[in-house]
Amino acid sequence: MFNLDQMMRLLIQLKAAYLLVVLLVVIAMPCRAQLVTEWAGSDSCIDCHQDRHDSWYRTYHRTMTQTADSSTVAGRFDGQPLTYWGVTIRPVMRNNQYWFDYYLPDEEEVFTSYQVLRTVGSHRYQQYLTQVEGAADNYYRLHLLWHIQDQRWVHMNGAFLSPDEQGFDDNVALWNHNCIFCHNTGPDPNIQNFEALQKRADQGLTIDLERQSLYRSEVSELGIACETCHGPAARHVKVNGNPVKRMWNKLRGRDSSIINPDRLPQERSVQICGQCHGQRTPADGLLAREWVHNGPVYRAGDDLLETIKLVWRDSSIPGDSNTDRYRLRFWPDDTPRLSAYEYQGILQSRCYLDSEALTCNTCHSMHGGDPEGMTTEWQRGNGPCLECHQEYSDDIAGHTKHAENSVGSECSNCHMPKIVYGVMTIHRSHRIEIPNPQQNTFDQRPNACNQCHLDKSYQWAAAQTARLWQAAPETEQDPTAVAAGIYDLYAGDPVQRAISAWSLQQAIEQGVQQPEWWVSHLLRVMRDDSYPAVRRFAAKALQAAAEKQNNHELILALQGFDFIAAAGDREQAILQLMKNWQQRQQNGWPATLLPEADNQFIDKIELLQSIGRQRSVGISVGE
Repeated sequence: MFNLDQMMRLLIQLKAAYLLVVLLVVIAMPCRAQLVTEWAGSDSCIDCHQDRHDSWYRTYHRTMTQTADSSTVAGRFDGQPLTYWGVTIRPVMRNNQYWFDYYLPDEEEVFTSYQVLRTVGSHRYQQYLTQVEGAADNYYRLHLLWHIQDQRWVHMNGAFLSPDEQGFDDNVALWNHNCIFCHNTGPDPNIQNFEALQKRADQGLTIDLERQSLYRSEVSELGIACETCHGPAARHVKVNGNPVKRMWNKLRGRDSSIINPDRLPQERSVQICGQCHGQRTPADGLLAREWVHNGPVYRAGDDLLETIKLVWRDSSIPGDSNTDRYRLRFWPDDTPRLSAYEYQGILQSRCYLDSEALTCNTCHSMHGGDPEGMTTEWQRGNGPCLECHQEYSDDIAGHTKHAENSVGSECSNCHMPKIVYGVMTIHRSHRIEIPNPQQNTFDQRPNACNQCHLDKSYQWAAAQTARLWQAAPETEQDPTAVAAGIYDLYAGDPVQRAISAWSLQQAIEQGVQQPEWWVSHLLRVMRDDSYPAVRRFAAKALQAAAEKQNNHELILALQGFDFIAAAGDREQAILQLMKNWQQRQQNGWPATLLPEADNQFIDKIELLQSIGRQRSVGISVGE
């Protein structure tokens, strides 16, 4: 018989032999096979997690990327012509397939056609992907998107923060090169010509990865599915296929074969969302090579920061001549001002840094509530904040200095103001902070107070903040100070102008701004601003003003205004709108907005507009 020492030596030998066999198998196994076999797919979750699968299925995450068919395409493919940037497109259906037919100016014959093969997005707007012959398995974003809320087609040039002077193809993008990473589960780009491009770069030749790369991409699953947040589940499915093992895991309340974000340390839990809601680049050249071949190496539960570098205001790309690419995506105080930087905002928040309790799941519910924002009714109120700040629970108005049930007493409106542009709307900042209008003005970024009090100056907001919360004495106001809404609407950079117009719409709808104060300004912005995105927000605000005034003639006239139409067409629509407004206008310009005498008014506006033009630089949104 073996004694104990002999048994231990034999076990060690057997274990070593087993590990050697496993190592040889792993070495012999193709890399791509490893990538495929770690994923199980969302359908594998149904048997044990039907309720979780159902709640995920209702989300916009699931429908982020889909195969184009009658159940997924939202756009109206009815053959109506759309002419933008000098080219006409007709979205049409042929043989139950979706096509964009292209026509050159003054030509009646189709110049070229592209079949819509995949869709991207199903919430705010939907983009369309096609393939072209000779480009491997590349998917390209086409020129038109369907705006679901507005129920209209929009040229991609109108979706971003660039001026009218754009080329027709400027926003055609290669899906495999960027979009694949965050809009799908288990992305495997599989670039085909990396070595050839690397050789050209080593020779000092110019390369354009966006246009020259060739891919044979695969994904575990189109859209954002279970394994994006819970990690690859092939092992989990196999382990829990054993009913005894499954019962044991259930009894002890944990299962090491899968990730539960709620049971992770705060940092790792937030990183799961940060893998997509935090713009980033590979940590080094070797990882960059891995990304374009096999996809990101990060998996839910890992330390995200080991394999990526977060994008910040001072980030740069080697060899990139656009030094403003990342700088303009942040306010001067490093607060993100574009969407997909929510993770960076959280990392700057004292609520996150000073408390181990705050995670994304504090304010968002991945499996409950309204898919719009993925929040429950409780999370949309002050509940999450009051869990930690209980001292304010009994006297909300005493803290906020606003009526308890007003928009001014909603914690997020003051501590997470909507100063972020993305997907053709304005979002909340995820940098949780104490309002400081004076500092915000110095940093040339909007402040929370003037998002409602647009008819008041920055100076007024700073003085009121000091008086109400710091018990500072009343300070005398400058009677010539321009209203913050007016200043930002004309003199801001493209993001500030867009936010100002959007804030006006919200304030008018909520009844905190008088529509007649703003109509003339909105009309002027719709006519003069060279950024389509800004003109669209101004038109939306004017729509809200017309509805508040029950001005049906103005509402009808607004239907003739297209924020991305050619300049001549827009001018005709604006003339009709101005004529309508002048017929309804009873009083002059309100003194609360511009205190100068009437004969000085135009000079003041033109001065502000000239400042805005100087600050107008196209911003790389990165969507």
